[in-house]
Amino acid sequence: MQLRVGLHLDGQRGDAVVPELDAQTTGPLGLLNVLETQLGLLRQEPSASDRVLQYREALKRLDGPARFYHRSFAVDELGTAATLLAWRDLWHLHGWGDATPPALAAAPSRRLRDMAAVEAEVAGQLALGIGERLAQVVLAMQTMAPRIGRLALCEPLADWPLAWQRVLARLRPIESRQNAFEPVPGASLLADLQRAVLAPAGSGAGRRLRWRDDGSVRVLQAETGWLAARHLAQWLHAEPMDTVLCAPSVGVLDEVLAAATLARQGFKEPSAFRPALQVLPLVLGQLWRPLDLYGLLQFLTHPICPVPRAARVRLARMLAQSPGIGHGPAWERALADIEADCPASGADWPQVRERIRLWVEPERHDPVQGVPLAVLGERLQALAQHFQGRLRDADPARQLAFNSGLAQVLTLQRALRALALQGDTRIGAQPLQTLLAQATAQGSPNPLLAAQAGACRAITHPAAAVDAAQQVIWWQLQAPGDTAPYPWSRAEIAALSQAGIVLPDMELLLAREARSWLQPLLAARERLVLVLPPPGAEVHPVWLLLESLFEGGHAPRVEALEDSLRDERLPVLAHQPLPQRRRWWQLPAGILVPPRETESFSSLESLLFNPFQWVLKYPAALNPSSVLDVSDGVLLYGNLSHHLVERYVQQPMALTQADAAFETWFSAAFDELVTQEGAVLQMPGRQEELAALRRKLKFALTRLRSQWRSAQVVSVVAEEKLQGHFVGGEITGFGDLLVTRQDGAQAIIDMKWGAKSYVDKLAGNRHLQLAIYGELLRQQTGRWPQLAYFSLSKGELLATDPHFFPEARVVRRQADMQDEGPAQLWQRFLVSWQRRRQQLDGGQIEVVLDDAADADPPEDGLAPEALNPAYNDYLTLAGWEQDQ
Repeated sequence: MQLRVGLHLDGQRGDAVVPELDAQTTGPLGLLNVLETQLGLLRQEPSASDRVLQYREALKRLDGPARFYHRSFAVDELGTAATLLAWRDLWHLHGWGDATPPALAAAPSRRLRDMAAVEAEVAGQLALGIGERLAQVVLAMQTMAPRIGRLALCEPLADWPLAWQRVLARLRPIESRQNAFEPVPGASLLADLQRAVLAPAGSGAGRRLRWRDDGSVRVLQAETGWLAARHLAQWLHAEPMDTVLCAPSVGVLDEVLAAATLARQGFKEPSAFRPALQVLPLVLGQLWRPLDLYGLLQFLTHPICPVPRAARVRLARMLAQSPGIGHGPAWERALADIEADCPASGADWPQVRERIRLWVEPERHDPVQGVPLAVLGERLQALAQHFQGRLRDADPARQLAFNSGLAQVLTLQRALRALALQGDTRIGAQPLQTLLAQATAQGSPNPLLAAQAGACRAITHPAAAVDAAQQVIWWQLQAPGDTAPYPWSRAEIAALSQAGIVLPDMELLLAREARSWLQPLLAARERLVLVLPPPGAEVHPVWLLLESLFEGGHAPRVEALEDSLRDERLPVLAHQPLPQRRRWWQLPAGILVPPRETESFSSLESLLFNPFQWVLKYPAALNPSSVLDVSDGVLLYGNLSHHLVERYVQQPMALTQADAAFETWFSAAFDELVTQEGAVLQMPGRQEELAALRRKLKFALTRLRSQWRSAQVVSVVAEEKLQGHFVGGEITGFGDLLVTRQDGAQAIIDMKWGAKSYVDKLAGNRHLQLAIYGELLRQQTGRWPQLAYFSLSKGELLATDPHFFPEARVVRRQADMQDEGPAQLWQRFLVSWQRRRQQLDGGQIEVVLDDAADADPPEDGLAPEALNPAYNDYLTLAGWEQDQ
């Protein structure tokens, strides 16, 4: 067997195709697999989480105030165990031997002594790491020689960890020269560049270069990865040649190449964020108190959610509007709608309801005290069955994805069983999150991105460019991550060295890494293409090195790919300006906008003050995309306060309730309402906001009770449906509160969260919504009711006089409105509506996007009013300004 091995070659495809049988190029893990297979040492390797749990148990047995890890272990057992296990594995890889434990036990450092004690405790109980597996290979090779005829190393033997050196020395490897590539012959810029980077520092051979466009070196840059990838796709298609594609950060490259009918390069990019691997974290997030509304909404809208689709869609919509679960009205309506949908979808309602209980309404636990392992095991078993049922999917790519999700669940199940065997009965949120991260550590590759025939030789690490190629393309020459320093002091590193653990010097590691960066540059034989990251991004040190090799005024020419978009060979397209905003739209002749049979205040408001919004929403029936988001902020406050007042007035004795009884009722009712419809306020970090809302609503309801008492109110009806007619058809709406006094007089109270704008409306006789509701009630009773606003955030009742509500804040009308009231406002509304109707009948639609007044408002109509653009879903359809 012929092997070539490099430190960075696992999972890479940078080697040239060689017509040899039984020959292989691989990395350390591939070589270890070959050796263990031939020596009979193969075993089922445990997961990373299994080993962490085993090491945690040893740390736990030895834990005490004197141990250096005691305080960290008390906060995060699994995280501490994972960190210390990584230390231990690194030491075994770099020379741990029989003499190491006693040497560390006598070391001056308490950390090293404690690690030696843990090593003695874990002996024979910890699954083997890479270093220990290599030690077993060395022992086996003393009695059996592996069938490897030739072994070539891509790096000097001294670059390998000591445990590997002991194995490789027995195989008598052929060591690579420090620089395996010779510069290409000739006088091309590529040849000069390769000679310059290989020249020893300070030697006369390293003369400064001058840039010349001979095609052997090209430097490209684009403002977006899409444009750079598209340019490369055209290039590879037009000039096929033997190419090594170095892409440490792939981005959109593979997708764009595939879209250009080129072969996929096979950059699978393992990720923990594949859809199948997102389900388990979302499920586990629903185990804890308080309820995570955002996580629950993500869970219900996930394509692999185990809740039946018909149920989860309705529940997600309900949560977006009323963020909470339980037995509130919104929740019960959603369940009733789901039950009604079951016959049409062929679903069994009892089974659907049980699924909802299992996945949406589970018992939630304190994140510190933890969830019982038995309960968690049942949840994982149900999720495993869900994935197993989907493995029968006809699409192989989806099968692979579901199998990844199943493997993630099974790995976590195995870790939890290990915890149970160690005597644990519960697990908290933080250690469970650590276990989950370890179970998902390697992520899952994209099954749709397998390399296809005709693909380039693709690598993700520069050192994997081990064979020469006609062309080398280095994609997105971005700065690499920093090499982490050792976490030990110099004295501790010296003690480790005396114990036989030889850790490479950090400067030596950095020098090796810098040397490996030159591999792609030296591997190119005809052309080197460097694709820089977008302007402003940090570039790779290799690019800084190359720039330093050129004389001033003769620096490398960076081709801005945006310039290629203006290539004279491209067809000229006529400029198409964006549609400009116009104040008036004119419909073609014969296009009619019919009136609606029934209007509401919200529809009439848009018709009167911004007709284009009304036309697009109602006659045109254009609906915005349904992107679900949890209701929050002022909108949530308003909904909660409205519903709290509704619940209060629905009590039989609400108007005569004593203050002590009100205090008791409010405390329970507020908590129940927030749980059912505002659970987002119970999430971590929002306690102060929730307490402030509680204070405001309690004060507001107390003031409202006082207003009713002083007005001698005998009846309060919430959400009273009001219906009537006007010249344009029917009007319907719901009055927030309809109150009646002992003398039969009535008032309509419109509850709002704010206050200032409604003071202005009353002062200017512009309270159109109240006036419309008052007219609808007048049509039923024959007399106008009193009209008032109630500010829920301020606890103020606003009215134009104190006749009905003696304790109201009286808002005086402006001087020019002293002789007008709701009846006159209703007449102004009719005039303005008729004018808008005439405009629509003539095909004219006004577009109002600022405070500019109507060019010709009717004298006896409504004053123009600018609507809040935040509630206009059609702004982008109105056109663009010149400066946009």
